[in-house]
Amino acid sequence: MLWLPRLIDKVRAFQAGTLGAYAYPSALDQSFMRHLRFTPADIEAIVRDLGSDQAIAATLRRRIPLSNEEVQTRCAAFRQKYRWAFPVLDRDDGYVRGLGYPLPQFLQRPLWRWYQRWSAHKANATAV
Repeated sequence: MLWLPRLIDKVRAFQAGTLGAYAYPSALDQSFMRHLRFTPADIEAIVRDLGSDQAIAATLRRRIPLSNEEVQTRCAAFRQKYRWAFPVLDRDDGYVRGLGYPLPQFLQRPLWRWYQRWSAHKANATAV
């Protein structure tokens, strides 16, 4: 489940109050959850109650009402839909060199603050 490791880390940071510049649940987080039919409330409870990434993934997988083939198909569709976003996020997070978000610097900060406020309203939702 392509986005799950990042999502787990973001949920942990959100719950600890250390999210920093990251947004949770971001548009990509929400899309991933919709693709696999779970909500922020679902994953937040699981992350809060379990320790390891493996236990979280196994519990979440048991709760996703899809066959393994459907999960693979939906993850592939998610990867395809956001294929442009992964290189931008990798650059922005410093994993690879190059430009980050394709916005002028003076617009990045106010747009990001707005996006974080919008995302915060979506956190703890029971539906995505």
